[in-house]
Amino acid sequence: MEEKNIKETENNKKTVLQEKPEEPQIVLTFPKADGTAKVFSVPRGKAVTLAGICGAVLLCLAGAAGFYGWQYHHSNVDKAAYQEYMAHKEEQEAKLQSLLDDNEKMLRDMSEIHTLETKLRRAVIQSSGDKEFTSNIDSIGAAEGSKPTDPAYSGKGGPGADISMLDVAAAQNKNLTAQIDRQKTNMHELLTVIEGRNNRLSILPDLWPTDGGVISSPYGGRTGPINGGFDWHPGIDIAVDIGTPVYAAGMGTVETAGWNGGYGQYVRIRHGNGYESAYGHMSGIAVSAGQQVRKGEIIGFVGSTGYSTGPHLHFEVFVDGENVDPWYMLKKGK
Repeated sequence: MEEKNIKETENNKKTVLQEKPEEPQIVLTFPKADGTAKVFSVPRGKAVTLAGICGAVLLCLAGAAGFYGWQYHHSNVDKAAYQEYMAHKEEQEAKLQSLLDDNEKMLRDMSEIHTLETKLRRAVIQSSGDKEFTSNIDSIGAAEGSKPTDPAYSGKGGPGADISMLDVAAAQNKNLTAQIDRQKTNMHELLTVIEGRNNRLSILPDLWPTDGGVISSPYGGRTGPINGGFDWHPGIDIAVDIGTPVYAAGMGTVETAGWNGGYGQYVRIRHGNGYESAYGHMSGIAVSAGQQVRKGEIIGFVGSTGYSTGPHLHFEVFVDGENVDPWYMLKKGK
């Protein structure tokens, strides 16, 4: 009986299996290189499952791609910002280094200028017996109430919170520039004094011999100022107020100082190299024969002595003993 039941049960199972419908198939065709195709049959259930898996994989890949894309974008932004920061930093460092180099160069230049100025002062003063000239040299660059050795611009500083080295270097640069400018001014003034002294030592009689005045009678032929008729004028007449100082037109030795006929009060100076100059009609004489005079030194005062119609200075210039037009020489001194 039991065996019969077992057989019936097995037969029922076979019947159910035989009666279960076949699951639909999905056909996948993959073409091959030789023109044929490879055909696969996949149960629809499995295909749906596989499609779900593939979709999930694709979704994960899309998410990963989005994340890494976002990371890449922001990485580029950060990288660009960093590069910009580094470029700015390098620019500031280069500017600072340039300022420091300039400061160092200016310090060397200022030291050299100061040393040169000191040596020049000493050399000029030692070689000159001119007290006025020495006084002028000493006065250059020495402020009233201060020592000549005191710096014109003293350095200052402190702990300086939140101050960049770039600002410090810029302040030093400005200060050093001001010091160099002052040293240049001192050197210019020193050179001016030296040139003035050298000019006073020049033997060329090309200095205008009075303060102002106009030429009232030129060199050469003219109508006589007193008797009329033709008259040869060996110099020029400079009309100017009586008492106006008369200056030596060049450095030299006084040959004559005194009364000289129609010239009135008269001075003649030998300058050297064949040059001489003469001054007439003066109201007074301030030098004597044999005296050494400098260019621009007062030798007398304008007057109207001798054959004169009014206050003026008669001025003559000689080259190798011959009269020449003084105006030609005076133009050289301009």
